Amino acid sequence: MHRTLHEKLNAILQEGVAVIRRHHSSIAARWKEKWCELETKQHTAAESFGAAMDLFSHQLFEEGSGTGEWLKAVGDAWRSHPHFAPSNKMTFVFTLLENAVHEVVQSAPDSTFHDHQAVQYLFSKIYESAFSQTFDGQPDIGRFLEQLAASRQMPIHWIAELDKMDGRFYVKKLYGETEWLPTAIHILEADTIFSLGEQLLAYMPKARGKKRVIPLPWEESVFLFCTDETDHQVLPFLLHSFELFHAGGMALEQTKQDQLWKDAVILFDRWIMRAKSLQQAVEYISSGFVAYLPFERCALFAYSSENESGFGLYGYKLDNEQIKNIRENINALPLIKQYVQQLQLLGSHIANVPPIYLSDAAEGLPAKYVEQFQLESIVIAPIYAPSENRLIGAAILDQGPGRPFTLSSDIFTAVMKFGQSAGEVLAKFSGGRPELVPSTPHLSPREIEVLKLVAEGASTYEAAKRLHLSEYTVRDYVSAILQKMNAKNRTEAIVKAIRDGII
Repeated sequence: MHRTLHEKLNAILQEGVAVIRRHHSSIAARWKEKWCELETKQHTAAESFGAAMDLFSHQLFEEGSGTGEWLKAVGDAWRSHPHFAPSNKMTFVFTLLENAVHEVVQSAPDSTFHDHQAVQYLFSKIYESAFSQTFDGQPDIGRFLEQLAASRQMPIHWIAELDKMDGRFYVKKLYGETEWLPTAIHILEADTIFSLGEQLLAYMPKARGKKRVIPLPWEESVFLFCTDETDHQVLPFLLHSFELFHAGGMALEQTKQDQLWKDAVILFDRWIMRAKSLQQAVEYISSGFVAYLPFERCALFAYSSENESGFGLYGYKLDNEQIKNIRENINALPLIKQYVQQLQLLGSHIANVPPIYLSDAAEGLPAKYVEQFQLESIVIAPIYAPSENRLIGAAILDQGPGRPFTLSSDIFTAVMKFGQSAGEVLAKFSGGRPELVPSTPHLSPREIEVLKLVAEGASTYEAAKRLHLSEYTVRDYVSAILQKMNAKNRTEAIVKAIRDGII
C-alpha cells in the first residue's frame, strides 16, 4: 500500500520504466529510425540525437537501483556530456526521444492511457534531472564547504570532513588550500579528533605561521576548520553559515513537497478531462483519487441543497450497489451539516474548500456505515466547483478496511485541488441542472417489491407474509424507501413511485 504521496508517485515512475522495458526492442528500433531520418536530412540535431539515444539506451533498458538513484544517475550522465548543454536543440532531441516511445506504446494492442501517462511522467522527471542542478531537492554540502573555504569573510585555510570507523577518525574529504597535503589523504587517521587535527597541521608549511584547528559537529558529521583566528571569532560565523545552509535545505525540501502535490494534480486533471459523459466523469474521478493519491478506496456522493441530503454516486474498490443505495439527510450527520453551514457563511467566490480529516470515522459518520465498510481513518474531500460557487458533493477516502492513517500537508493540499478539478468537470456535465439529483431514486429489487405490495394496500404483516420476511425487516425496507424517495409517508412515496415509473 502507498502510505505517502512520494511512494504513490514513485510507483507511477516505476510503471513508466516497466512500460519502456517491456517494449525495449521496438523502442530501440524506432529511435534508430528517427536517427537515420535526421542523418539523411543532415539535420543539425542528428549528432546530438545519436549521442542521447546511446545514453538513454544504456540507462533505460538496463536494470538498476531505486527510481530516485536511477533518475539522478541519468541526470548526472546527461549533464556531464559535453554536447548536452541546455538549448532549444537539446529540448527538441529530448522531445523526439519521448514521442518515439509513445508511438511504440500506442501501437501495442494492450496499451492504456495509464501506460502513456506513466511514460510521460517518467520523461518529465528525467528532463528535470537532466536540465536542473537541484533535481534531488537536497543542498550540496560539498559545494557549500568549497564556497565557505573560499570566502573572504573569514580566513579559513581548509576544511576537513571526517568519518569514523571502528572507533578511529579518518579524513573523508578536504576543501580549500590543500596542495601541500599528501595525495592519499585516506592514510590519515587517529584515535581522536584532536590528534587528527595535529597531523594535518604538521603537513602545513611552517612559513604560513601559526594555525589552529577548530572542530564543529553538524548533524551526522564532524568538520575541522583551519584558521588564524580564535574560537570566539570563528565559531559564530561558522554556526551562522551552517544555519543558513540548513534553512536553504528546508526551503528546497518544501519546494520538493510542493512539486509532488502539483504533479499529482496535473496527472489527475489529465485523467478526468478525458471523460465524455457524466457517468465517465463520475468513474474517472472516483478511480483518480485512488490512482494518484495514497488511498485505497473512494466513495463518491452528490449533494442536494434543496433536500439537504447526500446520495451515493459511485464506489471505487467498494461495493458499488451498496454505495448507490446510500441516501442520508445531513441533519442526521451533525459534522457534515456544520461544515455545509460554515461554507454558506463564507458566501460566494470561495477560492479553496478544505477537506475534513477524521482519525476515527465514527466521530462523523453513522455507526452502521463504519461497521458495514470497516472504516477507520477517513478523508472527506468536498467536490466543489469554484466557477459556479457550488458544492456538488464529496468523496470519502480511506486506506482500506480498518486501517488508520494520518494526513500530511501535501496530501491535504492535493485532496483540496482534486476536489476543485472534479467539481468543474461534474459541473460541465450536469447539463445546466443546479444539482446532480437523479431523475429517480435508486431502489433495490426487494424494495420495489415491498413498495408494490404497499401500493396494493397490503399491511406490514401481509407484505411480510407474502415475501417470507419478518415484520421488522419489512418496516426497515419501508423506512429505507421513504428516505431514498424523500417522502414523508407511504402515500407520498407511492405517488412519487407511480409518477417516476418505478411501479
